[in-house]
Amino acid sequence: MLYGFHRFQGKNRLLNQAIFISRPLSHLVTPPGSLLSKLGVLFVFMVNIITILLLALDSLTASVNQYLVLLIVNLPLWVNIAGYVLFLISTLWGFSAVIFNPNYTPLYKFPPEKFILATQGAYKTTRHPRYATEALLNISLFLLTGIWLSLLGLIGWLAIYHQAKAEEDYLRTLAPVEYGEYLQRTTMFLPVRIGKQ
Repeated sequence: MLYGFHRFQGKNRLLNQAIFISRPLSHLVTPPGSLLSKLGVLFVFMVNIITILLLALDSLTASVNQYLVLLIVNLPLWVNIAGYVLFLISTLWGFSAVIFNPNYTPLYKFPPEKFILATQGAYKTTRHPRYATEALLNISLFLLTGIWLSLLGLIGWLAIYHQAKAEEDYLRTLAPVEYGEYLQRTTMFLPVRIGKQ
């Protein structure tokens, strides 16, 4: 409910500060990124979803526990607490990304002829906060729960990088000046600069 309310109320604020981008409808015939990068991103997301579903099943029925024990590594309490903190931070960061991007959709779709370049909230400092959130979720779920299955998502991190670069290249062709300036003042995944972004 909070998300829906904020999204409805926040659109007016976003539109006042928005950078509108227009694209020719014939500009791109296929979505940016390769099939491999898209599958890799989907893999990272699915590993997180499966881990969360296993936790939900475990809480609903004790019969799952006998199988789940094969996927759990016993970690010290301080590691679980660190995982909880990382989980909270990354979840709030991802929530901010969804709220402040009026174009957000879990699966890529072509932008309309006129769309808003997301530059507020998490996008003020980071170009791909949702991808970063899902990648951090792989680690935080493991630290929080000890379920090592979530670490399999690390395999897809390279795909996330390549998909993000493809999307950036596409946006750079649509709005070379606006997106170019945005690229200069933001980082790719984390709100701090680490090496070349």
